[in-house]
Amino acid sequence: MEIKDELEKLNTDLKAYFDKAAEENKTLGTTLDATQASIAEIKKKMDDLQKQTDAIDQKTNIERFGNGLPEVKSLGETVTESEEFKNAKAADWIALRTKEGRLRFAVQELFARRKAITTIGLGTGTTGVQMPTRLPGVTDLPRQELRIRDLMTVRTMTTGNSFDYVRQLGRTNMASPQNEGSRKAESTYTWESKSGTVKTIAHFTKASRQAVDDVPWLRNAIDSELLYGLLLKEEAEILSGDGTGQHLDGLIHQATAYNTGLNVAGDTPLDKLRHAKLQARLIGLGTFAPDGIVISPTDMHNIELIKDEDGGANKGTYVLGDPRGGASIKMIWGLPAVESDAITTGKFLVGAFGTAADLIDRLQAMVAIAYENEDDFVNNLVTILAEERIGLAVRRPDAFIYGSF
Repeated sequence: MEIKDELEKLNTDLKAYFDKAAEENKTLGTTLDATQASIAEIKKKMDDLQKQTDAIDQKTNIERFGNGLPEVKSLGETVTESEEFKNAKAADWIALRTKEGRLRFAVQELFARRKAITTIGLGTGTTGVQMPTRLPGVTDLPRQELRIRDLMTVRTMTTGNSFDYVRQLGRTNMASPQNEGSRKAESTYTWESKSGTVKTIAHFTKASRQAVDDVPWLRNAIDSELLYGLLLKEEAEILSGDGTGQHLDGLIHQATAYNTGLNVAGDTPLDKLRHAKLQARLIGLGTFAPDGIVISPTDMHNIELIKDEDGGANKGTYVLGDPRGGASIKMIWGLPAVESDAITTGKFLVGAFGTAADLIDRLQAMVAIAYENEDDFVNNLVTILAEERIGLAVRRPDAFIYGSF
């Protein structure tokens, strides 16, 4: 029997034992030792055959090209040869069939160090006598930076679908020097209770079982893309949700309008941001002092190009930007400035993100996979779903100032 045929047979046997392990987990709550031993034995045989195949390929390459040809590993080879992948693969095959055909896991990091890879043209190469070389790395589609969440206080909610919070509405301070024997001054305070509900953000995609099984990095790539889509929508909802239906009541929708009466003729965008900081500071009285700015990348570009008047209009030194480098976290008037594509060019939001609003995590971003959704079983498809549940409590709407440059 040829090595290729033997590998295919072992792969079929391995899948059968994985199915058996899944059934044992479902009925017995564990995998029998004999089944685990059979899986380990088949995997060892497959590894030995793979080594034989690699040796034959290496010998063929040396005969063709000599010993000077460097070994080039594809991304798939690099992943599948790693210990992390080998350890995860066996666990995934067993777990995928348990719990009614679903594998669910929480995502603790915001898609850090993951890559998005399209499936178009995977595995194709140039025909002919020359051996193609796959260049290292994967070229991704562009992704927006997501940072507004980083400015905010994030709280975890473990039960229920709604939340309440209390905020003070008014304060009439009548404290004053008093005459002996006279009635003391009375101050009044008012509070109100506010409530909000958790909103669900979700989407899914379908992939063939063959693609998920045969292309090792494809599953992680799909997960990464789905998670990125969640967080992209999350950022837009936190900033610009209009509060209707299942949308969050976003920061901009509740913010106080910028007081244009603070403007002075000839004001630059930097001047207006400083006016907005003062407006927010006066409203917050220090308790809800502004701690962040959100502007569009285009407006940040324009601000960084502002120069002083030394030598003539727009001919001096850059006021904020530094062409030689610059900090990864940009500061304007002592506040961290976040560039977001979720805010309209020409607009700005200045506010107390860390103290005047809370982001509620009811369900952290997670991914689930199902083999029995709709007609997936007969079509050899899998459904991969990404979902999160979040809420937004804006305790002091007037601590956020929204305006135009």
